Amino acid sequence: MWSEISKLIGANPITTLVIIIAGTSTIWMYKEFKEMINQNNKAKINNINEKIRVYSQLQASTAGLLHDKGHRELKLSLINKIGDFSPFLSEDVRRVVMDYHRYGDPAYLETMLAFIEVDVRKLEEDKKRLSEYDSTTDVEGFIKRLSDPFKPIMMIWLLLWFLLLGYIKYQSQDTWYSKLFVGSFFTSIFVSAIAILAVITLIKSNVRDKGRTFKWFLFGYIILSPVLIFIYEGLSILSLVTQIVSFYLLIRIQKNKKNMIITFD
Repeated sequence: MWSEISKLIGANPITTLVIIIAGTSTIWMYKEFKEMINQNNKAKINNINEKIRVYSQLQASTAGLLHDKGHRELKLSLINKIGDFSPFLSEDVRRVVMDYHRYGDPAYLETMLAFIEVDVRKLEEDKKRLSEYDSTTDVEGFIKRLSDPFKPIMMIWLLLWFLLLGYIKYQSQDTWYSKLFVGSFFTSIFVSAIAILAVITLIKSNVRDKGRTFKWFLFGYIILSPVLIFIYEGLSILSLVTQIVSFYLLIRIQKNKKNMIITFD
């Protein structure tokens, strides 16, 4: 069998060149992605440590104020810390903080402490999971470390294959409008694939997005929009345009969410 493969490769220099380039680039990408994953884990651990530090300071200031509710300096110190630490706080904690600032009821501080404890517990679990990624000795963890860099590599090769297939299909069209339909079709499929990856990422990160039904509706529409093309290929342009509009709305929603930072100036 190996002799037959060698003859086949030797008989076609282009095939040999393609195999060499593909193999070399795959090995290079594997090393690069492995290093990126390790660096990303370290960055996540550092970010978690920073959040835990912030929550610890907030817990101490809140507990101090609860023991001495009439202490004006402690209250001003807590308010300043809340303003400074706002980008690190979860949405639940932010909401309670805003209610406390609005009404001044100390009961909100106890609620805030409860939410902080929940967040810190989750952060500790995430930190433990990330720290064990490189140190685990079980077979499952070892296989996961070996296979993780292959996932983005497979995505790259699938993307290249998809682009090549789209280019061949595009060049085989005779008229400009058929080329336009084919281009819109492949672009729409590509946009749908990006939306699927985004949804998978959100699900894996356990993002809780309360009251964002419209956001998930947009994601669902972007993913399912190419179905219109299978009904009638002339709808490929409509599918792509509506996907772009949906992505624009998603960006606006995310931007409005990021702008919700607490200040007490």
